[in-house]
Amino acid sequence: MTKRLENKTIIVTGSSRGIGKACAVQCAKNGANIAVHDKGDTEALQSSVAEISALGVNAMGVTGDVTCKADVERIVDEVIGRFGRIDGLINNAGICPFVDFMELTEETWDTTMAVNAKGLFLMTQAVARTMIDAKLAGRICNISSISGVKATNPLQVAYSSSKGAANMFTKVAAAALGKYDITVNAIMPGTIITDINRDLLADNEVKKSITDLTPLACLGETDDIGNATVYFMSDEGKWVTGTLMAIDGGFLA
Repeated sequence: MTKRLENKTIIVTGSSRGIGKACAVQCAKNGANIAVHDKGDTEALQSSVAEISALGVNAMGVTGDVTCKADVERIVDEVIGRFGRIDGLINNAGICPFVDFMELTEETWDTTMAVNAKGLFLMTQAVARTMIDAKLAGRICNISSISGVKATNPLQVAYSSSKGAANMFTKVAAAALGKYDITVNAIMPGTIITDINRDLLADNEVKKSITDLTPLACLGETDDIGNATVYFMSDEGKWVTGTLMAIDGGFLA
């Protein structure tokens, strides 16, 4: 039986852990070759590459700063050099500072906007250029957030603003790249349990404050996002573009 992403090559930024790793693993389970990305050559990166390779697909690690054009171009060149083409891009790399509005510094604002919005643009433009040159029906999926459409936390001013930018970028990029048969969509996760927040969410009061506002009354898991990216990367999603998919247990309902 042919797998949904057989012989496709996909870059997943920020994929050495958490949601990004789940996206990479689920795409690999569906037959894709994966470029696992982290800012630096970390132990987590090497571990993720080994785990994905063990699934029977080809995997490579790539490193670099998604806010730096030279790094982005090098990453893309390395993936092309290894696999010959790029069929899909999942823009997951991001940061989420929690800072009181009156304490938020210009540096934190600029860094958050750079990683979460500028990085999206640089990676998408560089990868789309290879898709256009190769005449590929490309797939791009941005991992945004429900915080891009709802003020979920007053301590996330920079983060929410950057994700709002990511959402609009998704729509405009979809309009711009459609003529090349490249789709651009975004997933807006709600609260997902990851290694970063697992201890915080173990506090029943914190967990309850979220689940009480969630119709399905539970938190999400990383595979909930990873499974959705498989659809957006596949031929099944060929007529879906410019979509912002909330995966949030109904939080935005």
